[in-house]
Order: sequence, then structure tokens, then C-alpha cells
Amino acid sequence: MRTILLTTLLLLTIIAKSQNVKDNSVSFQYTQLPLLKIQDAFMTYETRVNHAYLASNEDSVTLFNTRKQVAAQQYEAKYAQYVQKKNTLLVSYYQQMATWEQNNNAGKVDAQGNAYPKPLYPTLPSPPIYDDLKALRLNSVIDDATIKKGLSIEGFTEGLGGSILTVDIQAIRNIRIVEKKNGSGASTRYKYHCEYVLPILIKFETPTDGILLQEVILQNKQIYNMKEQKSRYAHMAYILQNENQFYTNLEITARNKALKAANSYINNQLGYIKKTRKTEVYSVKKFKNFDYSDVTNAYSTTVSALQIVGKDLDHSLAKKKLETALAQWNEIFLESNDYDKKARINDKITAVIQCNVAEILFWLNQFDKNQSMLNLAENSSVLKAKNHARSQRNFYAGQKTRWDVHF
Repeated sequence: MRTILLTTLLLLTIIAKSQNVKDNSVSFQYTQLPLLKIQDAFMTYETRVNHAYLASNEDSVTLFNTRKQVAAQQYEAKYAQYVQKKNTLLVSYYQQMATWEQNNNAGKVDAQGNAYPKPLYPTLPSPPIYDDLKALRLNSVIDDATIKKGLSIEGFTEGLGGSILTVDIQAIRNIRIVEKKNGSGASTRYKYHCEYVLPILIKFETPTDGILLQEVILQNKQIYNMKEQKSRYAHMAYILQNENQFYTNLEITARNKALKAANSYINNQLGYIKKTRKTEVYSVKKFKNFDYSDVTNAYSTTVSALQIVGKDLDHSLAKKKLETALAQWNEIFLESNDYDKKARINDKITAVIQCNVAEILFWLNQFDKNQSMLNLAENSSVLKAKNHARSQRNFYAGQKTRWDVHF
């Protein structure tokens, strides 16, 4: 126990004597470049809407009428059979009644001297029931203005004579309500959700390049959450009482969700989206008699430079200030000593500065150097720097892919 306590105290002493890195959350604006490059001459576009669900409605009406016709024919055939069976039984009964009536009127009796018994009325078959068809449910009409209002390509101008964005609104289909039972006893609950599919076709074309983008999105299953019930019979009653309103609400929600997804997809492919980046830029808290004013100055210059990167697409307006910040950090790197924990710029501070420099190099569009610096941070023994480097790789890689399309 004494050994453990001594070891713990030693570790606490080392931690207390090490420099404290300060995590600074920094936010700044930047423009996310699209995955497709459109010529400047065609940065004006018009939106055209195809109501593909109307064709589905027509198919549904045709199928419904066919089923209705078949149901009527089947009913007529069953009714004819019913009439024939009923009439056969009645004819036989009436014939028996005729014989009985004649015998009764003539006063005839049987061998025992009794009057002939009156024939019993036959048990007639039940008439057929007309099979009710499930009510026809059609996709409601949505006007073009509503669709166009939900779609806007950032960085483009709406108008005629340029590019054409075509959107096909398709029919909602594969609707299925799913039940899940949770709990037991008095705590039993029945959770419901509705599964459905509502695809949208998106096409973008220019006068010279033709179709540059054509994709059907949302072909996978979507979820619409429903009211939880204490009994499945309460759910059944709810559906019977609110069936029409339920499907109306489902359609409205599904279409709004689909349009939002379509707008997001379109802008991811074509739009120049203004985004806010949130990341960490590290500095050092005051420690012992060390002077970290150079680190503070480099940090301030870095934050100031990052606030400018969103002012243009290639970050050229921020270049001068980013280079100043880079030079300040490189000057500090000259004092780096990874082997001496007590050094002013030890391994811990060196690693987090590498994270700062990687961010600067990225916005200077020096992507290879950005990756090299990120590798140094990730391969260091400093957990904070390793985690930071790993967390930024996807962002850097994704933005570089977009950069390569345009520059």
C-alpha cells in the first residue's frame, strides 16, 4: 500500500509540474465547395417539377376499377348461383305443398287414417355478400410553388436561360405499420412506427454539358413515428377513427422530409454552402517562470487569420495572416525538446502546436504538409494531440476532395 501511495504521489507531482495546455474552442465561417463544378455562365438555374406520383394515381385508379369490376362479376355469379339454389328448393317445396293441398282439399288420409302432414318450409341458402374493396387512397397533389420553395442551390441565382434542375416527386409506397411491445404487466406499452418509401429523382443539366447529375435518392426505408399505446386495441381503435387524417399527416411529413433531404443532397453536390467550423486551437497557460507570450501571440494571430478564410473561395484573403501565424509557430518549434519534460516547449506543447499548424496549412491549401503535420501529432505520445489529429482527418480529406474539383 505504501508503494502504491508513493507512486501515486510521484505521478501527481509530475503532472503538477508539467505545462498546462489550454483548449480553446474556435468557430469561424468557411465555404464548402461543391462536388461538381458548373461553368460560371450557367450559375443561373430554373427548377422544373415532374409530378410522377400522378402516374401512380392513374395506375391505382385503373387497378381499383379492375378489382371493382372483377368483384362485381364475382358477386353476380355468386348471386345467380344463390338464386338458382333457392329457387330449386322453393320449386320442390311448392310442388310438395301442391300435392299436400290437393290431398287436404279432397279429404284424403294416409293408411292410418291421418291427414297428410304439411311439408316443412326448406332452409334456404344465405345470399352472397358483396366484398367491399379497400377505399382507394391516392397521393394528394402538391403545387410546384411549394416544392420550389423548399429547394435552393446556394451560390446560384434562380432564373431562365441557364442550367435546369429537374425534380421528380414520386409516390409514397410500401407503407407498413410496425408494432413493438415493451415492458410487462401494468407497465406494458405498445410502440408503433410506420415504415414507408418516398423516392425523389434529381437531375441537373446545362446547355453545353448536358446531364451532369441524375440520381434517385431516398430509395431506402424511412420511419414515421406514431403514438404509443397502452393496448394494441387502443391502437386499432385510433386507426379506425383517424385513418384518413393519419395518412394525410404521414404524407405531409414524408414529403417535407424528402424535400429537405433533396435540398441537402443538391447543395452537397452543387452548392457553395456557408458553414461554421468548430475546432480547437491550443495555447499554454502560465507555468512557473516560463514566458509563453510568443505562444499567446501565435494563437491570437491564428484565430484572427481563421476568421478571414470564409471571405473567399480559395482563402487568398487570409493567406498573408495565415503565413504570419505559421511563421510564429515555426519560430516556437525551434525550441522544441521532446526529450525533456521540463523544457519550455516540451513534447506535450510540441504535439498540440502541430495540431494548430496542421489547421493553418490546410487553409493555406498546402494539403501534403497538412497531412505530414497531422501524422506527427497522431504519432506523438500526447493523447490530446493524437485524438485531435484522428478526429480531423475526415474533415480535411472531404474538403480536399472538393478543392481538387475546382482548383
